[in-house]
Order: sequence, then C-alpha cells, then structure tokens
Amino acid sequence: MSNGPESTLKKSSGYKKPMLWLESVESGAYYPYEVIDRKIDTLEIIGEWEQVESLLVGSLEELDRFQDKTMLAEACSRLGSLKVNRGLYAEAGRIFDRSLTIFQDAGDKRGQGRVLCNIASIHHNRGDYDSALECLKEALGYAEELGNKQGISRAIGNIGIIYYEKGDFDRAIEYYQRAMDISRELGDQETEAISVGNIGMIYQEIGDYPKALEYCTSYLKMAQSQGNKQVISYALGNVGSIYFEMDELERAKNFFRQYLEISQELGDKPGMIVACDDMAITEMFLGNYQASQQLFDKAMELTNEISNAENIAVLLANIGKLQARLGNKGQAEEYFAKGVESAKKSENDFQLSQNYFLMADFYHKEGRQQPAREFNQRALESARETNCREVLIKAGILEDILLAAEDKPGAIAGLKTLLPDIQTDKYLAEINYHLFKLTGNTEYRENSLSLYQELWQRSGNIDYRDRLSELKSSIK
Repeated sequence: MSNGPESTLKKSSGYKKPMLWLESVESGAYYPYEVIDRKIDTLEIIGEWEQVESLLVGSLEELDRFQDKTMLAEACSRLGSLKVNRGLYAEAGRIFDRSLTIFQDAGDKRGQGRVLCNIASIHHNRGDYDSALECLKEALGYAEELGNKQGISRAIGNIGIIYYEKGDFDRAIEYYQRAMDISRELGDQETEAISVGNIGMIYQEIGDYPKALEYCTSYLKMAQSQGNKQVISYALGNVGSIYFEMDELERAKNFFRQYLEISQELGDKPGMIVACDDMAITEMFLGNYQASQQLFDKAMELTNEISNAENIAVLLANIGKLQARLGNKGQAEEYFAKGVESAKKSENDFQLSQNYFLMADFYHKEGRQQPAREFNQRALESARETNCREVLIKAGILEDILLAAEDKPGAIAGLKTLLPDIQTDKYLAEINYHLFKLTGNTEYRENSLSLYQELWQRSGNIDYRDRLSELKSSIK
C-alpha cells in the first residue's frame, strides 16, 4: 500500500495535525480542545472559577475515552491547580496524583516534572517545606535530564521560594539569580521580571527596604515595558507592600489603588481581592473606618464568589481587627474565631499561625489572659513549624507581656533579649514601650517616644498617634 499521498500531505504547508474535538459543556456544540483550553485560560484570569471547573470536569470525561492520555493528564493538572487556588488541597492532591500516574505510565518525564511542581505548591501552602523541596528537586532532575531549560528555570525559581520560606535567604537569592539568568538566556522576559521581584521580596523580608524597593521598582518597570497588565498589577502590589512595611501609608495606598484599578479592568477577581484587602487594612490604620469596611465587604463578596478558603481566613481576621477598633467586641471575637476555623480548613499552617496570634492578641486586650496564653502558644508552635517570622516576633513579645503577671523579672529579661535581633522601628518602639511600662525606666520611654514620633509623622497610622499620646501623658 502506497504511502505517497500521506507523505505529500505532511510536506504541504496547509497540513495540520488532527485536532481533538470535544463537546462544550455549556453549548453542546463541539470545538477543538485547544479552543476550550484557551477559553479556560480567559475564565481563570477573570476569576470565573466555577465555569472553569465545569469545563475541565466535562473535558476530563470526554478525554478519558481517547487513547492519547497526555491531554487527559494536562487537564487533570489544570483542575488540580484550580483546586489549589480555591484552597482545596486534599482534592487537588488526589487530582495531581492521577495526572502524575498518567505521565509516569506514558514515560513522559517533562509532564512528570510539571506535576511535581504543582504537588510542591500544595506542600508549600500547607507549610511542609521539606516535602515541597523534595518534589521540586525531583522535578529539577527530570528537567536537567531532558535539557529542558524552561523546566529548569521553573523548578529553580520555585526552589528559591521554598528557601525563602525556610528563612535561608542567601540560598533563595542564589536560586532566584539562576532562574533569572536562564530566563534571560531564553528570552523569557516575564519570568526574568518575576525573579527580580522575588529578590526584592527577600530584601523586604529581612528589613532592607531600600534594597527591596530598588528591586521591586525594577520589577515594575520591566513589567510596564513588557505591557502585561496582570504582571504590572502584581508589581504595583509588591511596591505598595514595601511602602506599607516602611509605614508610608499614603504612598502604599496609591500603589494599592493602581493595583485594584488594573485588576478591575482585567476582571481579575483574585487580584481584586488582594488589592481590596490591602487597601482596607491601610485605610483602617489611617482611621478611615467607613472606607475600610466598604473595601472589606467588596473583598469578601468576591472571595465568596470564587470560594477561596485562604482568602476567607485572611479577610475574617482583618475584619475582626476592624470590629475590635469599632468597639464591637462580640462581633470581633466571632470573626477571629471563624478566621481560625477557615485557616484550619484551608490546611495553610502559615496563615493559621497568624490567625492564632490575632485571637491571642484580642483576648489579651480584653483582659482574658488564659485564652490569650493558649492561643499565643498555638501561634508560636505553628509559626516555628512554618517559619512565619512576623508571628514569631509578635507572639514572642506577647509571650513576655503575658509572663509579667506572674514573673515580672523574667518578662523584662525576655523583652531585653529580643532587642538586639530587632531592626524594624515599629517592633523596637513596641518593645521599648513595654519595657518602660514594666520598669518605669525613662530611657525606655524616651526611646519609644522618639520612635513613635517618627513613625507617626511618616505614616499617619493612628495606632502610633495613640501610643505617642499615652507616652507624652506619662511625663511628670
């Protein structure tokens, strides 16, 4: 049997590989799977996650009937990623396992590497960094074996994130730098820009805000030159977060506002949630409680639409803070408690440590010291497991404050031991304030007074104003 015509067809410029046609869930019409896949891309960006899930589940049922299982494995992987976005890690894990098995049976190491990176994201979000690192190193091995530089760049960048979370910043920068070099070699400008932004976030974490601002500003400029609005919005959020940490709240709010505007333009619901939450917290610290409440309400409405358990845990805790400030103690306690339960449901121990601390801090301020101790201990335990440095500092300070009721000298000694390792002005001010309250030593009062004065002038944060007024009134 002659194979001439087939060979001729393959050489023809008009020849295309046969497409896999699937039935669309919504219309009942048949479309090439590639078209459905692009539709999923668009719906995912704008946060229409229920439609995405419906399309993926329908596609899985159709793809399961075909001999070529590669597309089935890819669709499983996409569905698993959607479940991760919604904080449903147990479901995501089962779906990724199925995808991994299909790629293993097919001997597809490239596919295995991609799925292993996805499985690593579950371990990462749960705070199990060692398991995440194990998956990523296996994925890196496959990419290196295949000479897949894009896969190498992805795995190396993700390994950098894990070292960042583990507090090994030198190794994190090393891996980010390698990912940046490879992406530059490949001409992958978007990944290169993200690597620059990641390095900036490390400097933010260690408190080197000028260096962080330098890198994140470069990230923003690179994103703007590339014209990808979604990446631009993320970069704006990163710059805003640095100004927020620097207590330059009005500047931070300006960047968060731009982040929100672009997210709204794109219909990017996940981006809108983060931007609304960032702006709401900033408005709260500036004393604009009505604006803060409106932004929290919008963020919660969007979060409920896409059913993201992690976002709900964050928002409930932050709304609890606002209710406490408004004097609605019962509502505040309810929000904090729901936030803890949502964090448990999301299986994100990193977020759970923060929710535990906020519960402890609330009980401490209400004079309910026993539950404050219990929740603060849980916060410390969870923060140590996940290396949540912010909670380790704040819960460490609260632990000594709570200790003062029964062991004042021990509490003073504990706070003093914290001072040499703290570089952030707001924590230095707080520790000096509590040492003054416990010892009556005017040197601590002067230190905290000077720091709070500078913080108040720079930020407009009403918490610093109130603490400043209290310290000034203590002058005999």
